[in-house]
Amino acid sequence: MEQRILNQFAEQIKMQFDVYNVTIYQNQEKICGSIKNDVQLERCLSLTCTTVFKEPQGSTMVSHIGIGNHLYIVILDSTNSTAFDGLDAQYIISELKKLKEHLEGNTV
Repeated sequence: MEQRILNQFAEQIKMQFDVYNVTIYQNQEKICGSIKNDVQLERCLSLTCTTVFKEPQGSTMVSHIGIGNHLYIVILDSTNSTAFDGLDAQYIISELKKLKEHLEGNTV
């Protein structure tokens, strides 16, 4: 059930926003998307809030969802350096909150 919820979220985000890859880790185990190297994963784990990394060739948004003893790390990759600016970031954060609610309802 959890896997289905995460996969639906990933597909929805890719369809609605300028995102080519959605990677989700539960703790340090990859659930979906592309594997990140140890340095990338450590950088994502060290964050304390939703963060956008901008590069000339694209951007990445990273967010954490804590549920019980589990930490979900959601990593969104785009080839557009302005993909997570303004309203898009607000909408994605809203979708992340909905994802958290769905996961909380699923982990009993």
